Amino acid sequence: MAAGGISFPISTGHCGPSVAGPSEEKTNGTRLTRLLIDEGTEALRKFFDSFHPESTLQHTLKNNRPKLEQLKRKRVIFDTQWENLFPSSGKPPNSKEFDITLLHVLLREMVHLKAPSNGWHKMPSDSDESPEASIVRIKCYRNELCHSVSTVVPNDEFEVKWNMISLSLEVLEVAAYRKKLQSLKSATIDHDARLVEEEVEQWRREKELEKSGNVSELCSCLPDDRPEEHIIGRGEQIKDIKDKVQSGIVPVVLITGGPGFGKTTVAKRVACELAKAENKRIVLFCRLLRKTTFNEATMEMINSCHKEVNTQVPEDPRQKLINWCKQIQNQVTFVLDNADGVIESEDRESFLDCLCDLRKHSKKHVTFVITTRTTFQNPDLPSEEVMLHPLSKEQAKDLLVAEAKNVQELSQAERIVDLCGCVPLALCIVGPLLSDYTEEILIENLEKEPLDILEDDQVSVEKAIETSFDLLTEAGQEAFVLMSTFKGSFDSGAAEAVMKACSVPGIRHMSTVRSLKKRSLIEQPSSRRYEMHPLIHSYARKIGQAKHADLLARGEKLACVYFMSRLANNAELYWKRDSCKESLSSFNKDRSNFEHFLGNYARGRREKDEEIMEGSQTLLESFPQKCMYLEKCLHPKNYAQILEQLLDTFDSNNQPVHVVELLCLLGHECRKKDQKKQTSPNLFVGKFGKCRKKDQKKYSERMETAEEIYRLNAAKFRENPLSEVYFHNSYARYLSDKKDPKENKRIEKETQSALDVSVTSLCYLHPETAATLLLSGTNAKRRKQFDTATRQLTKALELFKRCLGEHFMTAEALKALADLFFFLDGKAEGEDNLTICIDYYKAAIEMFDDLVEGGSKESILTLKNCAICNQKRRSFDEAMNLFKKAEQLAERELEEKHEWKVSIKTTWAILHDEMGNTDKAKEMMLEGLSMAKKLKLSIEKMRNKDPIRSFINRYPKEFPETEFPRGEKKKGKKEIRGKKKNCSEDSQ
Repeated sequence: MAAGGISFPISTGHCGPSVAGPSEEKTNGTRLTRLLIDEGTEALRKFFDSFHPESTLQHTLKNNRPKLEQLKRKRVIFDTQWENLFPSSGKPPNSKEFDITLLHVLLREMVHLKAPSNGWHKMPSDSDESPEASIVRIKCYRNELCHSVSTVVPNDEFEVKWNMISLSLEVLEVAAYRKKLQSLKSATIDHDARLVEEEVEQWRREKELEKSGNVSELCSCLPDDRPEEHIIGRGEQIKDIKDKVQSGIVPVVLITGGPGFGKTTVAKRVACELAKAENKRIVLFCRLLRKTTFNEATMEMINSCHKEVNTQVPEDPRQKLINWCKQIQNQVTFVLDNADGVIESEDRESFLDCLCDLRKHSKKHVTFVITTRTTFQNPDLPSEEVMLHPLSKEQAKDLLVAEAKNVQELSQAERIVDLCGCVPLALCIVGPLLSDYTEEILIENLEKEPLDILEDDQVSVEKAIETSFDLLTEAGQEAFVLMSTFKGSFDSGAAEAVMKACSVPGIRHMSTVRSLKKRSLIEQPSSRRYEMHPLIHSYARKIGQAKHADLLARGEKLACVYFMSRLANNAELYWKRDSCKESLSSFNKDRSNFEHFLGNYARGRREKDEEIMEGSQTLLESFPQKCMYLEKCLHPKNYAQILEQLLDTFDSNNQPVHVVELLCLLGHECRKKDQKKQTSPNLFVGKFGKCRKKDQKKYSERMETAEEIYRLNAAKFRENPLSEVYFHNSYARYLSDKKDPKENKRIEKETQSALDVSVTSLCYLHPETAATLLLSGTNAKRRKQFDTATRQLTKALELFKRCLGEHFMTAEALKALADLFFFLDGKAEGEDNLTICIDYYKAAIEMFDDLVEGGSKESILTLKNCAICNQKRRSFDEAMNLFKKAEQLAERELEEKHEWKVSIKTTWAILHDEMGNTDKAKEMMLEGLSMAKKLKLSIEKMRNKDPIRSFINRYPKEFPETEFPRGEKKKGKKEIRGKKKNCSEDSQ
């Protein structure tokens, strides 16, 4: 099998001139399509029905609804598929309505099958004939077919595929269909069969959405919702908000009102109403509770736009959102709940400007519903306000009665309603107390301090919280204070950890926490997760600081230790086989708490807090790996700040190893900033140069300081082999970045030292050993030692596959090998280097796509280079598809003007020229070179300068020398030869 594990690709090459009648090879593709459509779906359905027959299907789906709803929120299940699972008509579901994609999901999630050795998404080995492997094989062939540009399949390839698919169908207990399969195989094929064409087109659309993140096929991201009949007194406002949004005239609808007036409840109901199919609108619900910075708020918005939680924090969230909204075609409404934090912060103007940009760049397809206590005015973002007032007395009594479960009759409901100010939250807090206390006791507590509820509605809510707090047991009161230590929602493990601070002996921790939920003092948005309403959280902090300061401080330390221990465990998971994505998702779920307590940890170290330092000791074990995990999780600015804060807490005399580790990590951040500024359009030339020199100087200072400390403490590093290897690799990369041939021997020495320590002191199957080989191979390639480079990079890939499996580092190794073979094409005789590098590029692209929904920034140049390879092999259709995906990804991930975009546009223009699309080639080349001018990037500095010059020299009128200087030198043989081919960019 070729590198990358790509099996049985359907031919996409040039098919020659068309003929009047369908060729045999064309009918082959159609036969395979019919086999999958007619028989594949039926086979999966029969297999599914054997587990969940029609008689029990509705009941089974109902039991699995929470899991399926989660998949729907992640866009794994589409709206049309959801309608088939839970028909709005009320009719029972029928498995005959389920398509292949849905059946595969249901078999994976609802039937207790053992995943094949390659997982549920990769082609299983030919020797695996299990039902599970057959299910995956059918899905993979279906996905492969929808990628095909044509139905041409050579005869020998057709026989292999037909037999493999047929075997899978037979394994899934479809032996009765063997005769029918043979009949279908030899039947006459009508190429005008609309069913086949429509089904294949639908597959292609779904797969394009799945792989490229095409936002025109977005699905709504909705919260859990209370049924309309349980929302008392807000029906009129819900209808008003919905009508305003649907009118298409109002960019922003503000839901305002005092604390506890039900803004979130109304927003949730509005979101679910707007998302109904008849409204033809995508609704993205974003919880901005305690999001107080621009980056935090926009990151929540980004996550709502994608199938899966975005595990990588973009450097520029605003640009990512703008790039996204330029592509949308649907009407999209963001529901931004609890936006007070960011609207009242110093980032207010940046946030509102971003909303304006989203509205503008989406061609007014984007609207916003925002819940906030205060209004805002922005001339570029007109808004209409829907204010929530206290309920009427009758509505308030209805709500109180609804919340006072198991209470037969309330004689003093009107008095309680008055004392609660008719505020929904206050009524929801007081109502459950009536199950345990008499009306008289509650009224007595509410009346202790006279207040005028009409002057300040917040007072009435706080009074209700205070009453509920006073009626808690001592353990309940302490638990209430302890739950306020968290930043955002938290899981039951975190709650259990801080409850250790409780002074009451013999209590069951989680029973006490659940008692708070019963009294509406904490909420439970999902299984095993809890959170506090902002006002209740504020009250808990206030009462904690005033009356339970020691308890609060103790709880915060325990929470810090808990999250640092979890962070260490997550990092260890990140470096285990096939668990990279799981570890990043785990961080994202508790991002607010991780970021908050990382700051507390750094402060605890600075203040020499022994409890925090001792309790978080595992974080310092294999410290470079912990930090490299954090680099993937945090925004670059936040990550660098944490590293700086931690560096200040270590002493180079007593803790030289950690100091050197942090200096190397910070040096790498300076290196990345310098590389980013090389493509940045946002700085003036003078300032740009100064900033670059400053970063380069910092990088040099940090690495030279690290080297000096290392030399003075070599013995201590021998006791910490991972740290020693990491230093040698970091220093070798620093020397290599100098691009000074005089440093080559030193680079080889550092790399060899890292390899020696890896082999003798680290486990050979260690990620840092593989990373050392990767760096060694890359450096060898730069020195044109191609045999060494091939050997080292191949070893690196093999090690990464064995110890990490599907991981960013494995994808980087695939990419590095692909770059090497691209570079070798035309330079080495014998093996077809283009074919090899295409296989590696495709494998790298597939892995990046699996790790990050829709692909990641790292795969942009990989896609472009793979496109060039296909262009050189004259597989023009495949090259066009890859260039298109590279451009879409660049538009989504990069700044508006970027050197990589120039590279994509200019190389794509050369492809159009080669295909005879001269006008399109000129248009695209002009776009690319115009962007280059704004970036102050000369043609001379472009990697593909030779084909660019060759092209624009043929069209001097469209590309005058005065506007587009060629910067040409005297042409020698080397340059002339270069004009005959495109140049790749090393995607390192």
